[in-house]
Amino acid sequence: MKKIVPILLLTLILTLTFNRAFAVNFYDGARAKGNYLLSYTSVYLADETTDSKGKKSRDNYNLTKVEELFRWSYYTGDFVASALVPVDYMSVGSLDQESSGLGDIIIGTGYFLPFKQADVLPMVFVKFPTGKYSADKAVNIGSNQYDVRPMIFLYKDLGKFSIDAVAKYFIRFQNPYTNVSPGNEFHLQGLIGYNVTDRFKIGPSVNWMISRCKEVNGTKVADSSRETLSMGADIYYRFSKISLTATYLCDVYTENSTKGHFFQLKAVYRF
Repeated sequence: MKKIVPILLLTLILTLTFNRAFAVNFYDGARAKGNYLLSYTSVYLADETTDSKGKKSRDNYNLTKVEELFRWSYYTGDFVASALVPVDYMSVGSLDQESSGLGDIIIGTGYFLPFKQADVLPMVFVKFPTGKYSADKAVNIGSNQYDVRPMIFLYKDLGKFSIDAVAKYFIRFQNPYTNVSPGNEFHLQGLIGYNVTDRFKIGPSVNWMISRCKEVNGTKVADSSRETLSMGADIYYRFSKISLTATYLCDVYTENSTKGHFFQLKAVYRF
């Protein structure tokens, strides 16, 4: 039983911090055929954790996650291919543990549907357990388990305004070392943009996630499902050959999760 406690804590930490950098951002229209390099530089800070009722379970948790996520994308007509490679640093001061190095690599593909009213892009991603991992530690940047992640992106141009949204379902497989299954997740993310100029856009964003209960050795752990609701804003500016997006999200409600602040700078280069 003593080993299960840090394992469950590990799952809690990883589930929260790995998925935030893959939030919905402003879409700048159907891209021309070619290769694109995207860089996501992010920091997540959290001092508080919550229980299954959403009440504070501890202070001074002192979680810090810093990530540089490199994403290659290739567009040809309506087809899209993408690969994401994260380099991470994560520490939990209250546990006096840290981990750094290559994270879990994600590869995906998708195809734009033939709709004139909006841009609709279904994609399927697979997360591979390439990240640094030790079963003896509670803090790891690797999860040591696979995910399959179907999702649908939506973009709608409304003149001075725009809507970006995505629905995601994460099928999360068992960690073979710990026999812990993190619990599948459903994500909804939305962003309303206002075009200040043809290059400058701002708007509020909302991220919501809910999960199933985790399992240990095939047995469901009661009251272990997670939920997070985060709210914030994006600021976007497009230069001639590069576009930048700054994102801030605040966790306004969480269950069995950390509660903190997320900052990100996204850059898109075409080559």
